[in-house]
Amino acid sequence: MLPRKNRTSRKDFPTQKDRGNRVFLPLFTAVFYEGNTISRASVVVSKKTAKSAVDRNRQRRRFYDILAPYFKILSAPRTVVIYPKADAQKASFSVLNKEIEKALKQAKVV
Repeated sequence: MLPRKNRTSRKDFPTQKDRGNRVFLPLFTAVFYEGNTISRASVVVSKKTAKSAVDRNRQRRRFYDILAPYFKILSAPRTVVIYPKADAQKASFSVLNKEIEKALKQAKVV
């Protein structure tokens, strides 16, 4: 799990939708914003994607666990917002890890 300091709070959530660098992948969409002082992440799982709160929280925790080691090697402070799709719920941990790595390389932040 990501430490609290690396998770985006509601008041710090980026509102400028068009300013981020978007990466579209089959399992999720990731948006990378320029950060302030430290890198932060947020995972937004909609009720349309996962109906029960248990499933939404599981999705969030899985993505936070995968993102944690990459925060040490980011080139600059970034705010990362991930929007998982319904297929991500069935994907294995290793497949999600490969997809996150691919997204980071596509956005040129690693």
